[in-house]
Amino acid sequence: MVKIIPLGGMSVTKNMFMYETDEEILLVDCGIGFPDETMLGVDLLIPDTTYLENSKKRIVGMLLTHGHDDHIAGLPYILPKLPEFPMYASRLTAAFAAQRMKEFGMNRKLTIIDDERGVRLGQFIIESIRVTHSVPDARHFFITTPEASIYHGSDFKFDLTPVDNIRPEFQKIATMGRRGVTLMLSDCLRSERFGFSPSESTLSQRLESEIRDVKGKVIFTIMSSNVHRIQQAVDAAIKFGRRVALFGRSIEENVRVAEELGYLTLPSQALVWKKKISHVPDDKLCLIVAGSQGQPGSALVRAAQGEHENIKVRPTDKIIFSSDAIPGNERAVYETIDAFSHQGAEVIYADVEDNGELHVSGHGSQGELMLLMELVRPDYLVPIGGTYRHMVQYRKLASRMGYAQDKVFLLEEGQTIEVKGRREARIGETIPLKNIMVDGLGIGDVGKVVLRDRKQMSEEGILVVIIPVDAQTSQISGSVEIISRGLVYMKESGALLEKAKGTVASTLREFRTPIKEWRTVKDRIKAALEKLFLQELERYPMIIPIIFRM
Repeated sequence: MVKIIPLGGMSVTKNMFMYETDEEILLVDCGIGFPDETMLGVDLLIPDTTYLENSKKRIVGMLLTHGHDDHIAGLPYILPKLPEFPMYASRLTAAFAAQRMKEFGMNRKLTIIDDERGVRLGQFIIESIRVTHSVPDARHFFITTPEASIYHGSDFKFDLTPVDNIRPEFQKIATMGRRGVTLMLSDCLRSERFGFSPSESTLSQRLESEIRDVKGKVIFTIMSSNVHRIQQAVDAAIKFGRRVALFGRSIEENVRVAEELGYLTLPSQALVWKKKISHVPDDKLCLIVAGSQGQPGSALVRAAQGEHENIKVRPTDKIIFSSDAIPGNERAVYETIDAFSHQGAEVIYADVEDNGELHVSGHGSQGELMLLMELVRPDYLVPIGGTYRHMVQYRKLASRMGYAQDKVFLLEEGQTIEVKGRREARIGETIPLKNIMVDGLGIGDVGKVVLRDRKQMSEEGILVVIIPVDAQTSQISGSVEIISRGLVYMKESGALLEKAKGTVASTLREFRTPIKEWRTVKDRIKAALEKLFLQELERYPMIIPIIFRM
């Protein structure tokens, strides 16, 4: 039996799949996810590898499908928790993954997978299939074991006129299908969209038309791994005599890696160092800036807020968003667009009428999804890489292709797939999965309680009560001090704070001295102050009593 476990859960991001046999484990992808607005202070999310870490089975290797962060950027956080094993990827994907690990001081070997010969990892025989996506060098994998044959079809579309002229391997996909496929995992993110996704190459003329008559700077933002789109923006800028500057660590690093490997061409005479753009007239500048998802602290967001030291936005400038918001990031993206609009600049984005052609998706629409079903012809289907509504629409497409509903598995969080033999698959056990949150340097140490406390502090404020105590006698040795943040303005709320001090003093008098049960004292003070501020302000601040031993 082969058990398939989505360790990152069934979401658009945080992709990581575990293929488990009786003795061995194969991993596919290791990505990050993005926190929602309720996860205050959280930087990113990573897959929950508890089940994997507790397994005694041998990890024979890891495959990486493509170079997007939601498929590779979890490596620096996950690999230190696991034993050494070989990793395989295409050339550009391996380079992007190596760069992510290098940023954390890691130097793990990545092997370029042989697309002609494939690779054997323990019981698993892997064959790679070239597909097109919004990042070059994407792959699907055909995974076979003595018990099953599985097609792992991560993010893709079928672009017949790609920018690099490297087309999907249709014949190879069909060959896999003729050999027999038990189960196919398939991208489903655009299962709601009719037809076929447009080719990346269709954007060139539109980009040129947007840049042609701009009187100020062109500020172009895109997902940093979209190498082909960056090339098109550079080409359009050069055509109209503009010099190009790169802003944002992710853009700068990905461009450097892609150029070194020959996936990107940037004439040196067309580049200008970002700290020298003030020496170039605005109408001769094109800035390619990271932060298209409205990430806090990104170069784009700082420019939108007027806080970037080099990028000063003027009404003659045009800002071009050449990407869609990842589900969950919509609010951050629109806030960034609003901030640019307030500065008087023209902002072009997908929702503006007739401007949809400034971005084409890297994910296949209904036509591609159904074509992949027809080419592979698996016995069972599992939609992945989308929300639940996308999975439901994918099942409707499968029904049109002749699949019964019980042949299409819509997985809930933690559910697994069990493949038994060449013709049988079913939903298996459910394993517990939780959001593993990365907060600064801490990994997994932010839970529901911490998020609840952060939410309370942000909405209700905080009150710190400092009680001076003699360390020798345990007697109160001075006046109680109260510090308020986010609750009341201390200079204008002296009477209320004095009342709060009186409440604390009254509570302390309820205990015999010397006081020994300080835990009980703290609880009583919190309860008394909570009651006071609820009556006076209808607020419920976080109250932190501190015993200061002197």
